[in-house]
Amino acid sequence: MTRTEWRRVAPLMAVLGLGLLLRLIALRTRGIWYDDAFSIFLARQDVSRIVTGTAADTMPPLYYFLLHLWMRLGLDLVTLRLINVLVSLAIVALVYWLVASIFGCRAAVWAALLTAVSPFQVYHAQELRMYGLLCVNLLLYLCFFTRIYLDLDDRTWPSWVGLVAGGALAMYSHNLAVFTLLGAGLLLLLRRRWRLLSRLLLAQAAIVVLTSPWLVMVPGQVAKIQRAFWTPRPGLLELVQALVTFHTNLPVPRWLLPIALAAAVLFLILVTYELVRRCWREPGVQLLATFALLPPLLIFAASYAMRPLFVPRVLILSSVAYYVLGGRAIATQRWRWMRGVLLLTFVAPALLALPTYYTFDEFPRSPYESATAFLRTRVRPGDAVLHDNKLSYFPMHYYGSDLPQVFLPDEPGSHNDTLAPATQDAMGIWPVEDLQTATDGASRLWFVFFTRAMDECAAMGLPNHPVLAALEQEWQQVEHVVFEDLEVILFDHR
Repeated sequence: MTRTEWRRVAPLMAVLGLGLLLRLIALRTRGIWYDDAFSIFLARQDVSRIVTGTAADTMPPLYYFLLHLWMRLGLDLVTLRLINVLVSLAIVALVYWLVASIFGCRAAVWAALLTAVSPFQVYHAQELRMYGLLCVNLLLYLCFFTRIYLDLDDRTWPSWVGLVAGGALAMYSHNLAVFTLLGAGLLLLLRRRWRLLSRLLLAQAAIVVLTSPWLVMVPGQVAKIQRAFWTPRPGLLELVQALVTFHTNLPVPRWLLPIALAAAVLFLILVTYELVRRCWREPGVQLLATFALLPPLLIFAASYAMRPLFVPRVLILSSVAYYVLGGRAIATQRWRWMRGVLLLTFVAPALLALPTYYTFDEFPRSPYESATAFLRTRVRPGDAVLHDNKLSYFPMHYYGSDLPQVFLPDEPGSHNDTLAPATQDAMGIWPVEDLQTATDGASRLWFVFFTRAMDECAAMGLPNHPVLAALEQEWQQVEHVVFEDLEVILFDHR
């Protein structure tokens, strides 16, 4: 490798190394939660059960297929999470490739750096969910569309093939990928590039054909979302939260929140000012701005036409486009002090937020492993462990599958009723029918619930948790242990 080639590659290697380091920290010690456990329990089934389980859920099966294959390497938490770490590093590398082809290597290094240190990206690098995979596939779609849009290739058919493949894989990763795929067509419509728009429509028709085996399942999934989905209808607050999430992820400590908010707003203002002042006429900037803005706006609008869908994690490609625009603004800045301000407003809040992220142990990521270890030392033959709901059962069942644990069903038709019967059958995990069934024949009972459940009951005017009230009529409380916001009560017969 020549000195010139090394100088070009070395910054990317350094950024990838930093990104890998940030993604490996606490890979084993950071606890799992319901969604992680859900992915593990479904992915360890055979292919037919995965298809059945996802068809009844709200997500396509691609991530579960990949995790199913990856599990052959091992079932420990570090091994399982490594697949998402590698996917996240691929995101950083693709960002570099995309930006280098449009704006040059200098802007590519800055954009890759912002992506590498983003707590939002680090979070999804360790989360056993499909959002990193969604981002990679949408980024492939964006990369190939960019090459076509900016006429960067002598032959365009390989890019069209790549665009179709990326789009199809994205749709097999997450149903809401469609809102990002539409961004390219809306840009061409606004730019009145009719010939290219007609070709894109043909490519998107090919994506529909390739994903048609799954699209037939989507109406049923949409109906489920309409019945049971917990997100609020978005407003200005949700838009601001999404912006802060792109910088620091959420939640953050109270002392950091005003810093994160101020830094996010300042960074957005400075980047917008720099791009409008120097670069707005560049087709590449307009393209990236479209993919940063249009998907959030489309999902925001759709949340008023149907059940609210506006959650930051489905905007993960928009976050990457935002980082790219930030990298471009930094690269074009002539004053070193202003470049330093831009870097400081992004990197400083991110690095301040990461320690909290690595050690966060509150709902919904409560200290389930510690509670499970406690129960393992205390549960005797004949005891039963009853969970108030599936949110604590799933992660504690992962940590302690040897314990006699069961959980109560969600109230039918409620917004918490998200675990479909077909998905339960696919995973082989079912709730008990009722409290009587859960306690029948038990010599002692360990009841597990969240502190927030007591707070919710109080907010509804209830004097006590309904399950606790029912248990206290026939059982005597003999021990009460608290693990942060997860509580465990031991009951014995009166």
